[in-house]
Amino acid sequence: METQALRDELVTRAKSLKLLPTLSTVIDKVFKVLNDRDSSFNELMEVLQNDQAISSKIISISNSAYYSRGVKVVSMQRAMIAVGFDEIKNIVTCLAFLDGILKNLKLREEDLKTLWRHSLSVACAAKTISLATLVEDPEKVFTAALLHDVGKVILYAHRPDYRQTLEQARVRGTDPCGDERERFGTDHQEIGYYMAVKWRFPEEFCKVIRFHHRPRNFADREVLLGIVSTADCFIDFPDSDLGVEGIILMREKQRIDAEIQRISELVGV
Repeated sequence: METQALRDELVTRAKSLKLLPTLSTVIDKVFKVLNDRDSSFNELMEVLQNDQAISSKIISISNSAYYSRGVKVVSMQRAMIAVGFDEIKNIVTCLAFLDGILKNLKLREEDLKTLWRHSLSVACAAKTISLATLVEDPEKVFTAALLHDVGKVILYAHRPDYRQTLEQARVRGTDPCGDERERFGTDHQEIGYYMAVKWRFPEEFCKVIRFHHRPRNFADREVLLGIVSTADCFIDFPDSDLGVEGIILMREKQRIDAEIQRISELVGV
């Protein structure tokens, strides 16, 4: 009974959690651009230039050592040209996730960094699989993977014993969802799914969030889900037998680690 009451409380929090209105609008529009392969540079710029915080951050990034060509960038258009269309999509997704969700919910710094590091690692690994296999759009894969563990935000924020639950699963080398369900009556997949539906994430992303720890239920029909699940397993258990995708990730591990470091520095973590 106590576990059921705890589950009801956590699910209610997930269903009622609101994004900042400005962030919700930006995410909604950016998702539409990300899901449209025919979307243009100008369409993305129009979405972003109306958000002062994101625009300022992108201009700052364009002037960083990674992209600077010695001429100071002061406009959004020049910033997007300097950084590149596809890279901008990834950066915007990272900023929305980091500043709009993780920091907005005031997680402890240690928890924020742990969740950020894991989410970004899975996103970079999943994008690597996509680029190598050519079976799914890399930017969409990156975004879905970055958001796959969003349900952990609620558990970190409202269950002081959640860190212990994760650590126990890590030490045993087991899937944490079983421990989560035993202790809280639910798991981060279910909680994240309710958040994703509430925030109007694309249906494909909602499915990734809901089932990334048990993709076999969907066989080969869900390519995006399979890629994110494989990347997630590799980041947690790199010695697992993950077939061809595991070989690809092991071969590219140094490059993935460098990309994680680069993006973290760009967005200020």
